[in-house]
Amino acid sequence: MKRIRGFSLLEILVAFTILALSLGVVMQIFSGSMRNADITRDQAEATALAQTLLASVGVETPLGTSDSSGSFADRFRWHLSIVPYDDGHRLGATGNIGALSLTTLWMATASVHWNSGGGAPERNLALSTLRIGKSEGP
Repeated sequence: MKRIRGFSLLEILVAFTILALSLGVVMQIFSGSMRNADITRDQAEATALAQTLLASVGVETPLGTSDSSGSFADRFRWHLSIVPYDDGHRLGATGNIGALSLTTLWMATASVHWNSGGGAPERNLALSTLRIGKSEGP
């Protein structure tokens, strides 16, 4: 007669322990990946919002010294600042450039702030661009 041998209780407990530890590690990796995906999605949305704000400068938003702010989707706060750009070489400052003295470089800066939640610190993103336009004053 052949004796059928099965697993002992100790072997089953060791196998379940190894399985539980492995699943715990896999779940931590999965939740970390989900958190990183959320951060990346928020950053992409903030970048798109800042690019949209900058694209409106000189088209929907007139060129000139200004500050405006608002919110988007109840999570993102934005601020758009437009100031004359001064790199120390003002166009037309010497009077030798003629028509260029009527133009000014404008620096537009779009800042977006958001909170990802879950106790994470507030994140922010700032993009800047230059636009050429008419001077504000004489």
